Amino acid sequence: MLTFSVSLFAGDGDTDMKNFRFGGTILPSLNWYKPDNLKKFNKNGTVANFGILINGEYSFGSNFAVGFGLGLGSAGGKIDFNGPKNDTVHYYYNDDNGMLAVEDTAGLKGKWEHFRLNDRKYKASYYMIPISLKMRTNEIGYMRYFFEPRLNIGIRKKVRADDNVQAITTTTATPTNSMGTLSSHDPQEDLDITKDMGFMRLSVTLSAGAEYALSGSTALVFSIGYDYGLSNSVQKTSEFLLRTPYASNSTTPKAVDQKFTQSGLVMTVGILF
Repeated sequence: MLTFSVSLFAGDGDTDMKNFRFGGTILPSLNWYKPDNLKKFNKNGTVANFGILINGEYSFGSNFAVGFGLGLGSAGGKIDFNGPKNDTVHYYYNDDNGMLAVEDTAGLKGKWEHFRLNDRKYKASYYMIPISLKMRTNEIGYMRYFFEPRLNIGIRKKVRADDNVQAITTTTATPTNSMGTLSSHDPQEDLDITKDMGFMRLSVTLSAGAEYALSGSTALVFSIGYDYGLSNSVQKTSEFLLRTPYASNSTTPKAVDQKFTQSGLVMTVGILF
């Protein structure tokens, strides 16, 4: 068994592969958010996402390569915000300004709406910077098989959300810690929540795949892997989301503490020249 493993990964010195190869890759994926506090939040399903990369790799020996790239991709998931009884999430909203921090409602007296947030679909876009190490076999027919751990660095670009909400009606024109009367309301769609998201997203992908030789160093590359989130996708303390009941003996709304990590299954299909 040891002899077989060594023979698969030992360089044979007669490869015509260039040290540098460049190409393009598409990355369809299925992703979900995992909340750290299941007493306050629940997972609420998966979201299909897509990315595109201009990528390359530098080979050292014939069986190992360092990969790198730059691209743009979507990300996100779904979260159910319905917690225990009398412990619900809500926010203030204005058509011109979007979600409002509590202190911003003072200058918009009577011009805001108050919503209870039941669940939210996050639709984020990131600039992507992947760094990987590819460990591949010698050619077996036209194929070379590989295992590739990859560090993914995502820089936040834009984040929108689709919210399933209920309207909250109270008898006062100023924010209050009374939940008032709940009534049905159309979903809040394409709500800009960029400021409530983390600036950077980090994850590690463990993938396995193959290269199919086309001509010379040109190859079709495909893989499938599991992406494990390392960082909080959202702001640790929300600037806009509030939780009821508020802090004991206080009229100040309590901001929502939140931590959601994104994981998923990702496929890559690309070509290297």
